[in-house]
Amino acid sequence: MMKKIANFVTKYAWPIVIMTIVITVLAGTQLNKLIIEDDITKYMPEDDPDIEFYREIVDKFGGSQAETAVISLEYDELFQVENLRSVKNIIDKLNDISYVKSVTSFLNMPEIISTEFGLEVKDLVEIFPENNEEASKLKNTLLKNNMVKGKFISADGNVTLLIIEIKKGLSGSELKNNLVKIIEPIKGEATKIYYSGMPLMSAEIAESSRGTMSLSIIAIIIMLFILFFCFRSIRGVILPLIVAFISSVWVLGLIASTGRNVTMVAAILPVIMISLATAYGIHFVSRYYEERYRFEPLKAVKRAFHHTFLPILMSALTTMAGFLSLSAAIVRPITEFGIFSTLGIFFAFILATFFLGAFYKLFPPPKIHKKFSSNSNDLVSKLLNLVFYLVSEKRKMVIVIVLVVVLGGIGFATQVIPDSSMESRLGEKNQVVKTLNYFKEKFGGVDTLYVYTEADNVKNPYVLRQIKKIEDYSKRLPSLKEPSSISDFLIDLNDAMENKKIIPASLGKIDNLWFFAQDNEYITSMVGDDDKDTLVSIKSKEMTSNALDLSIAKIRTFIETIPKNVKQVDLQSLEKEERKNYYPYIADEIISSLQAKGIEIKNIDDFKKELVRLAAQPNNEFEREDQTFISEILSLSSLEIEDLGLTKEEISPLLTSYIQNEQTVDFFIDELISQTDLSEDDALYLQEILEDSRDMAREREKVKVAQIMAENFLGDQLSDEENDIFWYLNDTIVFIPDDNETTELSFRLSGTPVITDRINSSVFRGQIRSIILAFLMVFAMLVIQFKSIKVGLYSIIPLVLTVVTAGGAMGVFNIPLNISTMMVASIAIGAGIDYTIHFISRYKNELKSKEKVDALKTTLTGTGRAIVFNSISIAAGIFVLSFSNIKMMAAFGQLIGSVMLVSVIYTLLLLPILLDKVDFKLKKESK
Repeated sequence: MMKKIANFVTKYAWPIVIMTIVITVLAGTQLNKLIIEDDITKYMPEDDPDIEFYREIVDKFGGSQAETAVISLEYDELFQVENLRSVKNIIDKLNDISYVKSVTSFLNMPEIISTEFGLEVKDLVEIFPENNEEASKLKNTLLKNNMVKGKFISADGNVTLLIIEIKKGLSGSELKNNLVKIIEPIKGEATKIYYSGMPLMSAEIAESSRGTMSLSIIAIIIMLFILFFCFRSIRGVILPLIVAFISSVWVLGLIASTGRNVTMVAAILPVIMISLATAYGIHFVSRYYEERYRFEPLKAVKRAFHHTFLPILMSALTTMAGFLSLSAAIVRPITEFGIFSTLGIFFAFILATFFLGAFYKLFPPPKIHKKFSSNSNDLVSKLLNLVFYLVSEKRKMVIVIVLVVVLGGIGFATQVIPDSSMESRLGEKNQVVKTLNYFKEKFGGVDTLYVYTEADNVKNPYVLRQIKKIEDYSKRLPSLKEPSSISDFLIDLNDAMENKKIIPASLGKIDNLWFFAQDNEYITSMVGDDDKDTLVSIKSKEMTSNALDLSIAKIRTFIETIPKNVKQVDLQSLEKEERKNYYPYIADEIISSLQAKGIEIKNIDDFKKELVRLAAQPNNEFEREDQTFISEILSLSSLEIEDLGLTKEEISPLLTSYIQNEQTVDFFIDELISQTDLSEDDALYLQEILEDSRDMAREREKVKVAQIMAENFLGDQLSDEENDIFWYLNDTIVFIPDDNETTELSFRLSGTPVITDRINSSVFRGQIRSIILAFLMVFAMLVIQFKSIKVGLYSIIPLVLTVVTAGGAMGVFNIPLNISTMMVASIAIGAGIDYTIHFISRYKNELKSKEKVDALKTTLTGTGRAIVFNSISIAAGIFVLSFSNIKMMAAFGQLIGSVMLVSVIYTLLLLPILLDKVDFKLKKESK
């Protein structure tokens, strides 16, 4: 069979060479069509539940990170009229661009303002400041607004954020260039401008990936020197590299011709191909030179083909198996790299056998360097003779050293953690990460975690209060920051109307508050159709994946504690005795709200008893008769008093007498008429207003008593926001957990942090799956080739030890498991088995005519030379990736390069010892 193939190659040498050139030219013309993207939402399969749900949310509420650019503008003092106008000019310019759907900034955030008719909610742009004094007041107002501070304006008030939603069809690089051209001329006194968002980051990453691809040129130069040292022949140098180069062009051309976008992992394909595919050329050229040293050109080609075709085929198949095992991983960059690299290795096999065989048939070298003689005494031969001495005379020492290294590797391998964060992938020095860190410092991050909330009515007070708890809890987690939702707006509006920074318990009050928001597009867009769903948006810092995973897990656990089915009870419709049954639920709501903020309550039962007691105590028992209490009532009614043409000083003695002397209502109304000249209707109106204010003053006093009790009980002073929770004591509507009720509430997490979390777990599972699959496929091929389970098991041992050592190295140097480093094990298995196959194949052939010792020495000094050359060239080529400015690419190159060297060490030291235990039962050939 081998003879027939060899005859075919030598017979049709010219057609093979010409066809190779034509295919290469055609593939090369496609390379400019290659598009690199790095959208993390496309890392998982399209039918993945988290991906599908994320797309549903984006379709409903907008905010797809793939179609969003984020720009920050920093000024020495943002809130000066000229600087604010610069920001407004930029926004106006951006809004006029055809590919921009919308621009969201603090200028179109809702602003609650007081007018002579009450409260109004307007876009900030409608009340643009006219001087620096107004701008300064605006700054103070906005920095108190939870929907603006830390979200659209930094905490120091000098950086503003613009969120630009763009239309599809514009590349990230085009978008970045266009934005720079628009903003730079009109930026005013801006001291720093940062551009971020998925499209812009993808463009930056694509540029870095092309830079990584260009490292293949350096790899070629390095390998030129190594191969020249190995072969001392121009052809011996050029041809293996030509095989690798052409295979790279073929595979990249094929990818580009399909129009398929690839992730940044594909950037390492050229270097991998140049490094690994060169091995097949090295094996063929090395064996050809051995044969050419002894035989004439045509016979040398056929003998080299006969002896290397099957080993190279098996090496290619096993390497392809290693790469193909990566397709078992769920994460797209890994699966696509596995498939593409498998194709590349297949092309390299075809080229290393058919193309090189045809080439040497047409252009044989005139003479061969003496180092390819079996009598060579160069450095490599001396090293291999030392290896022969160790495996034949010092076996126990070799085994002990290997065991120590492996046990250490196992220990350190347990310390490896999965981490797919941007910082882990790109490295802290990468410009994308520097930009993200800036956004993290000023705004808590760019990525957004969504808590999708679904209910019969998301404007239900119970739902809004639970949303607020989720926001408060998220603030306590280190990797999450700056939550926002409709609850924040309604709380601010309620504070402006009633001076209570809470969600009211009455649905009617919520509807009244929502009425003010109906004209603000930003607020209304936060609620879905028919008020059935809404989003809580939480900024995610780009921290380690472990921290992010932990935060997401804690959010999920916290959400599980929230009752999802409740019924509403109106306390005013119940008798006094019946109400006592429901005050504990008010206490529970206060306690859970405090705990969500991180307040630790040591003796929770006693604290609850105090809250229940206060909730049950009638408000009129909290009335005081001192002048301070009277003044508070008058202050609450001041606007209405002024509308009637009166002053608080005129009403104060009348109200004091009314309260202190417990006068009747009729008497008080008569006093108002006689002492202030009010009409009877106006007197009645004022009495009602004062009575309402009296009730409000009682409520306030009750809340103050509760706040003092809580601070004494907890032994710590509470913040204003924490103290506001005690307004719940005055609730007349209570929500009771009841599984039989139809009112349902549900939460589900989504957003890029959830997808990142999913990728982390998938990377770990994919690592295990791909390693197992790689071992099984390689083992099966070895058993088939060598027709021995025992030889197959022995062949796998150096690979197992190599993988363990690689894991140990990752633990020692704190290299995380991510989408690139998880491929190391499978590649180590697929590429490292080449050494084993070539070694065993040569050893078996030598056993046909020699005794074990002589066969081993010939194998070590012959095929061992090719293996050493191979490992050095691969390692040197792949180590070039260390210069990549993408951290995971650099780590991948360092690991693979090291693994290739470790693999050859295990192969040359352990395999001879193991093979000595095998009886191949071969018939001796006559000399």
